[in-house]
Amino acid sequence: MLRRLGKDESVATSYLGCFCPYWTFADDGVVISDIASEIITSIPEQHRLIDPTAVLELLYYNYVLGNRSMVQNVQRMPWRAKLTGDGSIIRLKQIPHGERRVEPEEFAKKLRELLEEELWDVSRNAKRLWLLLSGGLDSRVVAGILKQLESSIGCSIACVTWGQDSSRDVEYARRIALRYGWQFVHVPYDADLLWRNIERAAVWGGAEIAGIHLHGMDWFRNASPEDLVIAASFGDGIGRAEYNSQHLLRIRPSTPVNVYDLIHPSLVSESIEKARQDLKSAWEGEEASPQWVKAELDMQENYMRRMICHAMDYIRQFCRLHQAFTSEKVVSYVWSISPDCRGDKTYDFLLKDIDPWLHSLPWARTGVAFDGSTESNSSLTKGYHRAGDWLRGELRDKLEPLVFSDELFRLGVFYAPAVHRFWKRWLSEPDPENRRGEIIVKIAGIELARRAFHLQPCRQPTPWQDCLSYFPRLGGKGIRRLLGKSLRLSAG
Repeated sequence: MLRRLGKDESVATSYLGCFCPYWTFADDGVVISDIASEIITSIPEQHRLIDPTAVLELLYYNYVLGNRSMVQNVQRMPWRAKLTGDGSIIRLKQIPHGERRVEPEEFAKKLRELLEEELWDVSRNAKRLWLLLSGGLDSRVVAGILKQLESSIGCSIACVTWGQDSSRDVEYARRIALRYGWQFVHVPYDADLLWRNIERAAVWGGAEIAGIHLHGMDWFRNASPEDLVIAASFGDGIGRAEYNSQHLLRIRPSTPVNVYDLIHPSLVSESIEKARQDLKSAWEGEEASPQWVKAELDMQENYMRRMICHAMDYIRQFCRLHQAFTSEKVVSYVWSISPDCRGDKTYDFLLKDIDPWLHSLPWARTGVAFDGSTESNSSLTKGYHRAGDWLRGELRDKLEPLVFSDELFRLGVFYAPAVHRFWKRWLSEPDPENRRGEIIVKIAGIELARRAFHLQPCRQPTPWQDCLSYFPRLGGKGIRRLLGKSLRLSAG
């Protein structure tokens, strides 16, 4: 809900995993909101300028860095911070990292103890608990601990998963729910759901992520406000030091680039420099720390906070949400351990200790369990959706007019010739991991946000220069086509 902060009021965020509100200045005061659409529409239309740096960051990283949004004067609060009524951001010191070495069995024992404390503390007053369950390791750790706490927390537990019925994620989640006697809710994933998620991410979420990542979260509009949803999104990073399937010690500093030359050349240098500064803000005060520490802070502040948490926060519209593995005690303990000691071996001991059956259940990612057991059903698939096929198939006719909207190009951010070239490449070349398809979704999402919020240009387009700089790549027919496009853009 949109509200104004009084001069003596403040809003605080926790160290990790919590929701980060939007805020802006309005009428010499600070206005704050939980929803992008609400705060953007509170700003006069003439001030809703699109932020080209945010667009560049989104296209390259799949999320926006630092505290930016798609609108230049709207910001997100960081974690471990307090926002005051005069617009000051006061940040607490980071939870420190250490390099203490422990054996996997000792690590697993302590981690289990701290997770039990965290989950009991957040669940004990809930009337109904929904566990987001998949075929992954993290959610099954949470499931096993919740089963042991079930009698003491005294609330009903049910499981929700989404995906195609033939996926290992759905099947393994179903098996866990059946073993523990919990209600199992399966949300089917199809092209229609994907399209609705693209629209939701653009309007509800301010086009800060691709709608692909909203999955089946809209199902929770069936929940009650008092219900508690528990997710295990932070398990990989906190529990095993793995981010986006890459161990922390292998993550190297990233340098933002103008992916596929999609951003207009006149904006690139300044936007990249601003993006670099946004990236560095994640490890502010930790400049002298080892690279792996800065990498973890970057992954948490940016990848987890601005992408994973932003998508998961969709659920908060309908009920409460808690991210397991984020209590201060859990993070403080895990971050005191050397990253060499954080990995799959800990989960090997952890699952064996919690429930040997979970230990022998294959992992959806590989189809192989820690004890070597393999999946006997060869028809089960690793992927739980076919987004790439749907985007180039059923959804292509909906995406194309968004990607090539004249009004989108008038925002002055995108380089029209590069967008045309990229679209053709996406359709003609294999895209097995849907990386190009996701970029198409992000561009379409920005156009949907432009329409919803009447976003304003960040500069005056220069269509003649756009065409001239692209002439060496074109034949005569292509030059005539682009000149015609430029004349239409100039005519407005």
